Amino acid sequence: MGLTAFPLKPMKKTKLSDSVAEELEKLIINNTLKEGDTLPSERELMAAFDVGRPSVREALMKLSQKGLVEIKSGEKTRVTKPCTETLMNNVSGLAIGLLSQKDEKHQFEHLRQLFEIAIVREAALVRTDADLEKLRVVLEQNKSHCDDYDAFVSSDIAFHRCIIDVIKNPMVSSLYETLISWLILTRNPTDYTPYHKQNYREHVMIFDAIQDKDPNRAEQCMREHLDAVMRIEK
Repeated sequence: MGLTAFPLKPMKKTKLSDSVAEELEKLIINNTLKEGDTLPSERELMAAFDVGRPSVREALMKLSQKGLVEIKSGEKTRVTKPCTETLMNNVSGLAIGLLSQKDEKHQFEHLRQLFEIAIVREAALVRTDADLEKLRVVLEQNKSHCDDYDAFVSSDIAFHRCIIDVIKNPMVSSLYETLISWLILTRNPTDYTPYHKQNYREHVMIFDAIQDKDPNRAEQCMREHLDAVMRIEK
């Protein structure tokens, strides 16, 4: 059977810088190049890959944006280890773009719901007395700021962040801080201020379920709370 019988697509041309970045990334991922190692000079890379200086520099910049190398003026480029901050920096532009569009923002709200429902179950199971005390403090702040939009939003973010901190996973906490808090900050004050007292009461119900170490009730309360939030957006 000839190749014409298959639905083949034309090969896409790859930028030289993308090819260089891909090859270097493979060496870093398979530990041929390890954290702390210095890369060859730009001239050596140009010779090794048979490309010009612009392609090498663009490739190194791509790797730097991924957190795989560190570029310092006057020094050789070093291999580095990606961290949570690198991840957040890379997704920040995407998140901002999504939150500026109504349909995508609603999808983001739904993502937040799935995210926090899973976390609140775990929080109800593993919370400590110290965790409860932190939650109690931010809940009181939430209550006292029902008539102050900005202060209420800050305490709202703090309450949900405290729940997430209960599971002691810094990456998850950073994801919330960077993505979900942005979502809350994009809300229209006129739409949400009338619901502050209701939101506070729903926070109390979530707190009570966590306090009682009841994951099923905690999940149900969080689901109903975030369902109500999503209805405001419609």
